[in-house]
Amino acid sequence: MSLETVEHALAEFYCNQNVEVHKILLDFQNSIDAWNLVWSMLDTSKPHEIQFFGATTLHIKITKQWLQLKRTDYVLLRDKILDTLIKYYNSSGPTNVINKLCYCLCAYVVRTIPHHWPDAIPQLMETFRNSLSQSSINVSVMILEILMALPDEFGATKLVHTQRNEVRKELQQSSLQVLSIVDSILKSDSLDPIVVHALKCAAAWLDIGFDLIKCHQLTDTFISVILNPERSQVCVLLAIDALKSLCTHPRTSVCVATVFEVLSKVIVLSDKLFHLEITEEPNIVVDKLFDLFLGIGDQHFRLIVQGLLNDNTRELCTKFFNLYLTCTNAPGYYPVNENYSEKTFTFWFLLQDDLLSNDAGPDNTLLTIVKPLYVSLTQVLLKKVAYPENLDTWTPDERELFRCYRQDISDTFTYCYFILQSEMLDVLLTIYKQVTCDHETAIAQWQTVEACLYAFTAISEPLQSHKSHPHIEQLMSSLVSLPYEQIDQKASIAAMDTIGAYYYWMKTHPSYLELIVPLLMTGLHNSNMFSSASIALRDIAKECRKSIAPYNDVILNTAIVVLKKVKKLKEEIRLMNTVGVILSVTSYPKNKPFLDTFINPNLDAIANILAIEDNAEFTKHRSELQNRIKVLNSLVSAIDINVVVYEIIQNIFNLLQKTGMKYFISSPEDTLYADVCELLKTIISKLMQERENCVVATTMVIEILMIGFRKSPQPAGLILFKEAVIMFGQYEASIPLLKSTYEEICMRVKFMFEQASPADQFNLGDVIEAYLSLQGHIFRKWPFIAVDNPNVDFIFVFKLASEALCANEIFLAKTATFFLTAFINSSREHRALYKVIDDNGQFLVMKIICILKGDVVKRNLDTMCEVLYVLNRNYGEHLSRWFHDIVTVQNIVLPNVTEQMKSKFFKRVLKERSSKKTLQVVVREFSFICRGLILIDPTE
Repeated sequence: MSLETVEHALAEFYCNQNVEVHKILLDFQNSIDAWNLVWSMLDTSKPHEIQFFGATTLHIKITKQWLQLKRTDYVLLRDKILDTLIKYYNSSGPTNVINKLCYCLCAYVVRTIPHHWPDAIPQLMETFRNSLSQSSINVSVMILEILMALPDEFGATKLVHTQRNEVRKELQQSSLQVLSIVDSILKSDSLDPIVVHALKCAAAWLDIGFDLIKCHQLTDTFISVILNPERSQVCVLLAIDALKSLCTHPRTSVCVATVFEVLSKVIVLSDKLFHLEITEEPNIVVDKLFDLFLGIGDQHFRLIVQGLLNDNTRELCTKFFNLYLTCTNAPGYYPVNENYSEKTFTFWFLLQDDLLSNDAGPDNTLLTIVKPLYVSLTQVLLKKVAYPENLDTWTPDERELFRCYRQDISDTFTYCYFILQSEMLDVLLTIYKQVTCDHETAIAQWQTVEACLYAFTAISEPLQSHKSHPHIEQLMSSLVSLPYEQIDQKASIAAMDTIGAYYYWMKTHPSYLELIVPLLMTGLHNSNMFSSASIALRDIAKECRKSIAPYNDVILNTAIVVLKKVKKLKEEIRLMNTVGVILSVTSYPKNKPFLDTFINPNLDAIANILAIEDNAEFTKHRSELQNRIKVLNSLVSAIDINVVVYEIIQNIFNLLQKTGMKYFISSPEDTLYADVCELLKTIISKLMQERENCVVATTMVIEILMIGFRKSPQPAGLILFKEAVIMFGQYEASIPLLKSTYEEICMRVKFMFEQASPADQFNLGDVIEAYLSLQGHIFRKWPFIAVDNPNVDFIFVFKLASEALCANEIFLAKTATFFLTAFINSSREHRALYKVIDDNGQFLVMKIICILKGDVVKRNLDTMCEVLYVLNRNYGEHLSRWFHDIVTVQNIVLPNVTEQMKSKFFKRVLKERSSKKTLQVVVREFSFICRGLILIDPTE
């Protein structure tokens, strides 16, 4: 490809971005010729667009196509890059071209140190000092830009593990020299542009790694920039970033004394944070400073905590803790007029986790010191979690952020409890009693009431270990006296949530149900409180089945009334589930009147809708039909009286069989069929232990299942049949029906797949996933249902799974792996299955090769490794032959690897039959090389 052709294509691309022209440019960048042509494009007389394209192409060649270059051309390439870069600097060329050339040079350095270009960094600095003709300012900027780009390029370059370690070691050895240059620039009266470059360079090199003992004096240098009022805000922010890199690098933790020396200097910056005020716009500098101190807390929290025990460091460490508390207590409401407080949640988690994981018992000295801090934190969080008065004026996004923020506070309340235990309950209960001492106070200070209840709800789970707790007894007793009709609904809802959170506590304190159940019934009658009250009732009913029995009639009668008013389906489903739990406690047939009251209206509604003969009219009521089925499913799932369940399902089956499900399938995407299948799945799970009823139920379930499946094979039917096989495969009387149904399903799926066009096959992922899951479970649990069936085409199933192994949908690939591993492991015991592998195993290996060489997304590698591992253990000799035939005889190209590398890889795979993890490492590295994610010189 000539230079004129490329320049013409580039000009046309900038005009109309033609796809064909774009392909020409990509082909050029991938060609060998590009190595030579880019230098003409980088001539300083060329237009800016051509120069930048040339620089970009050169960078792509070095980073992605390095193996195209001969080793003998390394030095020539280096000299050309240096000469070109110096020309651009001396001629004040375009900034973006110079920047890209800097990255080209750095990419070259990463590729050639330490073996091909030792002492690269000192030589670079010396070269530019001697070659640049302009002032020392430009020399400094030039050197800093190159040095700044080098760590970035190292981080972006994919190298094999050993090479990466070698390059990192070389860079770390040069870091002291680089940082000393930066230090000298920052200490001088350099202009802001040079200071900006120096600070960026410092942050980049500090991230690589350094010796804190030799570099800690940089702390003073960075702080002087931050406190210098004459420096621009950009310089200040970059200085904070650089200081954070120095203070929080993992390598600093080994230098305890030096770390404390650094922290004692850094803490002077906290003066900017202790007197925060609400501002209309976030203070960027304050935000950065909080990030600095929180980064220090994350990296050195154990050091800071232990420092509390040392007389010499206690005052310093206490200042840090007070700073974090100040940050949490930032004035204003998150996220409207403060965005600092949420940054501290991770620190509080790490602190309590570290304290407790180090076997800190109740008498631990550290806990004694830290507890007052957590008492203050609890009080601060109560203030921060409280609702603002003007919440309605917030935007939806702000309200959602505040909701998530409250959830983070809920977690942090839990951390406080782990440290404080009963002391936290004392704090919460004291504040709660103060604001609920009378109705007027509770109504006026409802935000604090709600916040206290929210905190009690948050710590309910860790309190489960306490069978008796006087604080909770007092709390539950006081809930009765809240003015629910007058107080803000958020506080009323919080009360219902608190009751529900302590459902387990009711089991050991059944006498409190006398107070709680009437409250919940009141909540059910209130539309605002209904959701929280119904959740609480559901959980309490499940936990306290026996002790709640005296209140069953009250609950059921209330449910009858409120179900007529409920508008949301999910709330109706939840309450019906609770009704099922309550009905299960009462013996049959005593509970039959209530059963009929709740079941019959839904059955009648289903019958009436199914009786509609007009398609258009039926469509109008279709969603209501689905809703009634979902409600019945919720009720049946909660009832555990098999006699009742069997009576219910007979009524349901009679309804469904009368209509023949004529309306249940309107399209392959029909969700009504899925809802019916979900109901049937619930039913068969309830009858699993009733052998006699099981056989009859299986027949009815499969009959309905297949009516829909014959119209349009759907995942729901496959999932339902899988459950039936798993549950009833143990019963000999069910096996003939399961076998015949399995055979028909296999034939229909194959027919559907063969009739579908390639485009339609692409949309069958859900069906394929459910089908392969069914096959996998059968081969793992009841293989006798599948094997020796002459009408099932296992070659089709095997090839379908092999194709699915390459799917972009990871769950489909995992399901294919699930089936293939089960099938391969079973195949040695069955001749027909062995023949499938023997004849078609090469097809599977071809798909494995496709995944290896990068035709498929790399997340499929680990799932593929499981198949490769099982295949190697069962068919090692076959695998060796298949590998050889595909790669050598068929000459399938594996990019970026030599014949020697292929041979070595295949030998390692065939040898590795004991460790799946080792095989994954081998496969992943080889695939990354094939994909160009790791570049390796095959001659080394």
